[in-house]
Amino acid sequence: MKAVFILRGYEANCEPRVTEQGKFAAQVVFTKVGFHPEASYRTLGDFDTEDAAITHAKKFAEDWLARKA
Repeated sequence: MKAVFILRGYEANCEPRVTEQGKFAAQVVFTKVGFHPEASYRTLGDFDTEDAAITHAKKFAEDWLARKA
């Protein structure tokens, strides 16, 4: 599943990380296109699948950008 999205002029990297328990931790790093990373959220919850983690991080990114960008 695609893990990097361009939303409202930001790159939202929603690549999950694998936890010690074998789950996938949702996280997102925001980078204004053409700039350095601006905000990171590394503890958005643990999920059983990589796709579920990406979906959750993308939804978080959409909501965050709707409020901040």
